[in-house]
Parts: sequence; C-alpha cells; structure tokens
Amino acid sequence: MPAAAPSPAPPRRTADTVRRVLGEALRLTRPVEARISPDGRYVATAAATPDGARLVLTPGGGSPDAAPHGPGPGAPAAERHTPRWLPDSRTLLHIAEPPGGGPARLDVLDTGDGTVRSLAELPGAVEELHVSDDGREALALCAADGAERDGMHLGLPVRLGPAPAPERFAPGLGARTLHHVDLADGRRTEVSPPGLTVWNTAWRGGTLAVATVGEDTLPGGYYEARLARLDLAARTATTLHTPAGQLAAPSLSPDLRTAAVVEGISIVSGRPVTVDLATGAVGHPAGTEDATWLHHAADGTLWYAGWDTHGSRVGHAGPEPRVLWRDTVTLGGPGFQPALSLSADGRLAATVLDAPGRAPETVVALTSGPDAWRWRPVTALNPDPGPGLAALTTEETRWHAPDGTEVHGLLLYAGPREAGPRPLALLVHGGPAWLWSAGYAPGDVLGLAPALAAAGHLVLLANPRGSSGRGLDHARAVVGDAGGGDIDDLLAGVRHLTAAGLADPDRTAVLGHSYGGYAAALLAGRTDAFRAAVVVSAPTNWLSFTHTSNIGGGYDRAYALGDPTTPAGREALLTRSAVLAAGGRGTPTLLLHGEDDRVTPVGQAHELYRSLVRAGRAPAELYVYPGEGHEFTDPGHLLDAAARAADWLDTHLGGPAPDPAHPAAPTTPPRAAPEDDSPRESSGAARPLPVQERP
Repeated sequence: MPAAAPSPAPPRRTADTVRRVLGEALRLTRPVEARISPDGRYVATAAATPDGARLVLTPGGGSPDAAPHGPGPGAPAAERHTPRWLPDSRTLLHIAEPPGGGPARLDVLDTGDGTVRSLAELPGAVEELHVSDDGREALALCAADGAERDGMHLGLPVRLGPAPAPERFAPGLGARTLHHVDLADGRRTEVSPPGLTVWNTAWRGGTLAVATVGEDTLPGGYYEARLARLDLAARTATTLHTPAGQLAAPSLSPDLRTAAVVEGISIVSGRPVTVDLATGAVGHPAGTEDATWLHHAADGTLWYAGWDTHGSRVGHAGPEPRVLWRDTVTLGGPGFQPALSLSADGRLAATVLDAPGRAPETVVALTSGPDAWRWRPVTALNPDPGPGLAALTTEETRWHAPDGTEVHGLLLYAGPREAGPRPLALLVHGGPAWLWSAGYAPGDVLGLAPALAAAGHLVLLANPRGSSGRGLDHARAVVGDAGGGDIDDLLAGVRHLTAAGLADPDRTAVLGHSYGGYAAALLAGRTDAFRAAVVVSAPTNWLSFTHTSNIGGGYDRAYALGDPTTPAGREALLTRSAVLAAGGRGTPTLLLHGEDDRVTPVGQAHELYRSLVRAGRAPAELYVYPGEGHEFTDPGHLLDAAARAADWLDTHLGGPAPDPAHPAAPTTPPRAAPEDDSPRESSGAARPLPVQERP
C-alpha cells in the first residue's frame, strides 16, 4: 500500500517572519556613541542593550594593552552613557541615570581600577556633556522635568518621576539650561542666560561658549534658534548669526577665535557656517554638504562628518574642502547621525559603523598613512546577530521622476534577485529631511524594512526630494511643495521597479512613519497605485497640527506649509492635508499611533481614521498604543504593531509573499503599472514613464 502523501505545510504568515526578524533586531546591542581617549589607547562606547544603557571599554590604538576597567561591582546601579575622557586618558566622566528614575548624576569612573564616584546631581535629563580642555571643568546641557522633546527623542516629555496630575502648561516651563560643574569639588552652578533656551553648545572651558538659543522652550522654537556667543560668568548672550534654516553641531576653535555651526533644515544636516568671534564676520565655506558633525583640530583644521547619498563621508571643510573617506555605510553618533571622535593628535578616529550584512560595532582607523581609514572593529557586541538579518541583500537603485529629477533609493530583498515580480513594499522615512542610509537593520517605520524583505517582499527605501544625503538644495526642494514633487518621486520609483519586472503592480503597499506616514496617506488617498497602506505616527491635518504639535509653528514655517493666521494660509494647510486627499478609489489603510505622542498628537490619527471611515471607499482601522510616543519603544508594542502591519498586507495583497528561498516561477509576464496611479489632484492623466535604468 503506497505511503500517504505528506500533509501540506500550513500557510506561512508574513507576520510570523516579521516577528522573528524584528525580534533579532530588538536583541541587538547597538553602540550609540564612541569616544577615543586623548592618547588613543582606549575607546569608551555608550551602548544601548535590551536591558538599558551601559558603557563598554576596549583597547583602541592597536596596542597590546588590556581593556580598561568598567564600573566595578560596588558602583551604584545606573544606566551609564555619554562618556567623556579627561586629559589623563584614564578618567572617564559620564552620565548615570538611576534605574528607578530621578535626577541624573555626573559620575567619574577610574578605568584603572573600576572605582566610581558621583560628583554632582544634575537638574534634568542631560542632552549634552562637555569637558574643558584642561580637564578641570564640565558643562552640562540639561532639559528640565517636563521639557518637551521632538520626534527624534520619542516625542515624549522629560520625566524625572511620575507625571504630575494635573500637568501644567505655561510659557517658559521646561527650559534647557547650562550647568557648570567644578570637577575638583562637584560644585554645580547654572550659567545660562536667563530667559533663553539652549539647544546645542560648543565649549572648551572658561566663561566663553557658543550656542544655538531661542526664547521658546518648546521644540517648535528650535526651528527659529540663532547662534549666540555666551558669557557664562555674566550670563549674557550676543547674537552671532541668524540663519535662514536651522542650526546644529556648533564647534569652537582651540584658540577661541572662531566658531562654526551647521546650517540646514529640520533634522539638520547641511553646510558649515563660520564666525570670527573678534570681528563678527560670517563665512560660508563652499564645497561641503550634508555635514552633521564639526570639530576644530589643534592646527585650526575644521573636520566634518556627514551623509553621502545612502552612506557617510569624512573630510575637511574650509577654503580648500577635501573628502578624506566615503563609503555606502552608516557612521553613527549622538542623534543617529555621522560623528567622529579623534585622539588628541588627530592620528586616530573612532566611530560606530553600521553596514549591510554587518551588525553595528565601534571601529577605529588611522587618519593618515597607507592604512588610513581602514576601519577596524574594537567591540564584539553582536557576535551572533541572527540568520534573518544576515541573509538579506541591500542594493542601491535610482530612477527619474517625471520632471527629470534623479531619485535614489535602496532595495532590500532575500533570495535571488531574479525571483520573479515580488510584492512591493515602499517604505517612506520621516523628516522629510532625513534619509534611508545603508545599514544592518534600518529602524524607521517600526523596523519593518528587513523583516518584510525576509518575508519575501521587495522593499524599496526611497529618498525623494526633501531627503538628506544629496545636498541642502535637494533637502529644501520640498519647502513650499510638501506632498508635491516628493510624491511624484515615490510613484516614479514604483513604476520603475514594475517596468523592470521586479515588482508586482497588483501587490504593492506603501508604509510610512511621521512625515513618511503623511506621504503614505496622500498616496493612499490620491492614487490607485497601492493595494494597502500603513500610516504610523503621521501628521494628517496641517491646520490642527500647527496648533497642537509641540513643533507646531516652527516646523510648518520651516517647510512653508501655510500661515494659519491668514485665510490663504489656512486654505494652503488644509489643501496639503491627508484628511482631504482625494482622487483615488480608496486604499485599505491601517493607522498605528502612540497615545502620548506630542509631536504628532494622537488626534491626527483619529482625524484621518474618521475621514476614511466617512468616505467609505476602503477598509480602515486605527490602533492606539498606550504609553508610546512618536517612536514605539516597548518591545511588545513594537512587535504587535509590526505584526498587525504584516497581517494587513497579507489581507489586502492576497496572502503572504512566496518563500524567497524557493521562488515559484511567474505564471504570467509582468505587466505595466496601472494607468491611474498619478496624483489625481495635480494631474488628470498618468504621466509617462521615464527611460528605465537598471535598479
């Protein structure tokens, strides 16, 4: 009697793979910031682990020295981060946060024997920490209890204890102030100019500092900050430069004669600006774009690190700009942007390197000679990161928008590239002045990119106009045109992959977070190009956003969305809003939002949900997660939201994607993209495809 045929395997849910691969990403230990000691012998890494923040100390200069000692068993329990070496290259200043909450401490670690002593209690969350060149003083930028934070910092207020009930809102509350600490005796003194909020600072000791400052304590005030010279003894400020955009990453030369700052837009990467502190003369060095970190070396050279399309670069800015290194990898630092740490003589650089197929680690390189810029890992934080992430392919791609604009993106996929037309997931980053950079496990949009790729989708990470990485003009191209040319760029990418036979036009989805969620909602409402949409933490009504968001009034002015004080401006804000998007027949839309988000308040999600339900053109659901802000941080919530997004795609794209390891041959040839996928509000007919290029 013949053996019974084996039972068919149960259908594979996309959500199962998404949970597994996203779980791998959540188990990673992620180096956040690397600091090399002045003598180059050691590196201190601030690492984010599943159990909290900790310091990792390793040899750094290629010498046979043993690793320095971290905090010993007698050290008070704390999450430790923001390491800063003193000139002796043995003593490490850092921030310690008590596990039960409360004010942060300024602690000192002796890396020779592992002893820790607490120097001072600081009045808030520490956002920057500086050490004087002589190692005798420190300067901390502290955000007070209740201070509002932007989307890069979860969109949740600073909490040193339980939330007050009732919570009070009034002008001037929640300021960011500077506090000087004498490292000899731990004496702390507030040195900020009264009435000013400080956003970023450069300081080398003494009474002189340069900072980006403004009167408004809300993150919306950051968008109108100016560069000022501070006298910390007199507690006064003198304006040096009022920008056309936003400022970040200030630096001060060792001789205290020159300041530099990056001027850009929104989530700042941009062009250096220099100021002669004696004359007040402002300079704009040409030839440097997308800088995110500046540093004046002892010889006066102005170093920078920054974005480079999907990767990073390092160079010198100034009269003769020079690129020293560039590659399609991500160099990491505070604020998730490229930054370096240099030894005192500038011969060694340390940073965090994150690359496709390579879990993030701290790396060190020589800055000159035949081995210059050959990054060498000095940590092994993720020796076995997991099979799902390591098996993915990341590939650069580019295409042209209908107006001829060249657009760049990354493709993520598993298995062979030619595995027939796959379901396509277009993921749109936030900002919009942010970007998809080449990394091991891209984290925006709930971290879904690698998870969906592992589940068999072709994932397109597009950097349309408005993104960083291709110069400030490209980033500013959305000013006054939000939801215009950038939407055309995204649609052109879908057409490009469809025409190339890589994407199935009948199984396309768009997913986005923050401004990317806004773009996803517009695409779902205006076009019929997508079979499903997932909108995460998105602004959906720009008129109500400007009055309710903690960045409202600043963000909308920066992007020229419309002036809410005039009838024409209010009309412009509403016209751009996703709640009024019309033109398509309706796209099934899933909304995911944090209940406590102060950047895009949860009312934004309710507005879009109700508008979709009332229109009745397609299914819509909204899930609100308690305790979450602009980004989801609770692993259970994150896995649940990602699984719901995956199930939404399965439901509306016709089931899970084929197994990428065993692709089925396509039964029908790929067809062209649908003719009605252009924005109906801007054009009544589909736009022609540009000449196709190989992805």
